[in-house]
Amino acid sequence: MAAVLLLALLWTVYWSVASGVAERRFAEERARLAAEGVTLACAREDWGGYPFHFELTCSSPALEWENRGRVEASGLLLTALAYAPWQIVALLDGPSNFTATGVREGTASHQRAIATLTYDQDWKLKISAEIPALSIPGLGSAALLMLHTRPSATGGTDIAVSARDVKLQLPGKPSLSMAEGEFLGILSSGRTLKVERFHLQQDAVNYSGSGSVGLDNVNRLSGKLDTQTNDLDGLLTILSPHLQLTEEKKAGLRAMLGLLGNEARAPLIAKDGILYLGPFKLTELQPLY
Repeated sequence: MAAVLLLALLWTVYWSVASGVAERRFAEERARLAAEGVTLACAREDWGGYPFHFELTCSSPALEWENRGRVEASGLLLTALAYAPWQIVALLDGPSNFTATGVREGTASHQRAIATLTYDQDWKLKISAEIPALSIPGLGSAALLMLHTRPSATGGTDIAVSARDVKLQLPGKPSLSMAEGEFLGILSSGRTLKVERFHLQQDAVNYSGSGSVGLDNVNRLSGKLDTQTNDLDGLLTILSPHLQLTEEKKAGLRAMLGLLGNEARAPLIAKDGILYLGPFKLTELQPLY
């Protein structure tokens, strides 16, 4: 009994000291991010978690980035194991309200979103996030959205995104459905995203590719992706209502790409605010922000 009481006392002392260290470390990270333009505000903050966790409960959290974007949610819980404080689990309760420069305000409904943040010995961050039952009126929905990031060996950030049962709702156009989507890429410290691979699937139609994209001087997409599909007619049928392809353009695409058979390859090019498939203009691109 004496040994148990002594162990409990020692653990309590450790938890109290370590909890204070965790609070100071969180304050330092918060100040560092604020200096970079990222701020987190809470209507109320409470620390707890004894005996096995360090926990921060943040009610009505508001995350803002340099006055360019802001996200508000119902509640945020940050928790870490007392014996492994370098791994943090974040639980975000919806709905989430968001605003961004050049984008109208909106509300995203979702089930509890879960993110794991893991620091290595050099305090480099890896993130794994999962958002179930995501729905944004006027934009679209996804049964499940997952995101993973880690420091890249080249100094950038490796990014992996996957989604299931996606529906995009573009203004004035029918919804665009996608059963599955995957993306692998590397974000450099500049404005370039190297696309290692993307793959989209709807019914029996597959569309994939790789390349490099970035933003031009007015923040429009710019770059080139080498793409391919296993069913050209099926892909054109899906995209026609969204890209405003006339029968003449569709016939031209079929004639050009059909030379390779139904498994067609063609570059997808974004240049000077225009999106091209091969030599054919598909649509105009607007600044992202």
